[in-house]
Amino acid sequence: MKTLWRIEMSEEVAKLKSEIVRLIDESRDVEVKMAFYSDERVQSIMDRLNKEWESNGYKGIPLDYATVDELKTLHSLAKFYSANPTGAYREFMRAAYGIPSAKPEKRSWWRRLLGL
Repeated sequence: MKTLWRIEMSEEVAKLKSEIVRLIDESRDVEVKMAFYSDERVQSIMDRLNKEWESNGYKGIPLDYATVDELKTLHSLAKFYSANPTGAYREFMRAAYGIPSAKPEKRSWWRRLLGL
């Protein structure tokens, strides 16, 4: 039973890594890459992975040293940034220039109803 679990887990891990690489590293959209790699959560995870990768003599790729939870987080963010490149890039540029994020305008129920 443990062997079957390991096989399923290794298949899930391989799928997550492959999808992250496809969505981000193989993307031709520079905005997606910039937004993904500038995300604080991604930076935190990648810093740890790069240190681990370096201490292991650069064997494999940094994603090989990620936990399943880290891979799931990176995968979720990769999906988000690849699906929303313009909005993500806009947030990246706001952060780069120290401009606060745009907040949606709160309108009263009546204004929304009347289209005002």
